[in-house]
Amino acid sequence: MSMLARRLALRAFPRTRGYANTTAELMETNWADKQAALRAHAAETANLWRRISFYVCLPAVVVTALWVRNVENEHAEHEAHIRAEHDGQLPEIPAFEYMNRRASGPYPWGMNSLFFNPHVNKDLTKTDE
Repeated sequence: MSMLARRLALRAFPRTRGYANTTAELMETNWADKQAALRAHAAETANLWRRISFYVCLPAVVVTALWVRNVENEHAEHEAHIRAEHDGQLPEIPAFEYMNRRASGPYPWGMNSLFFNPHVNKDLTKTDE
């Protein structure tokens, strides 16, 4: 018998599930058990991440906020000291040639950046170039 004929003969009969010994009732209990285990695992995992959030993340955020506050206070004290030395003004920022370059020309709104702050940024409209 040729290979094609054998294959057609095998495909003509409906296939049965060999070695299938589970019943629908057993499958339902397995599914219910798996769902219960899944819910229990989800509850344990949610509690784990809740504890991590409260006992690790929140203290880390508080410590970081305190550290940043101290650094910013030191910076403000230093800036106040420099202002006191220069009659209430910060010294002029040096005009280094590599800083604030506008190779393609000024921005559509002028030479200053979009978020220009006159208290901390050099005003490029006043430079002689």
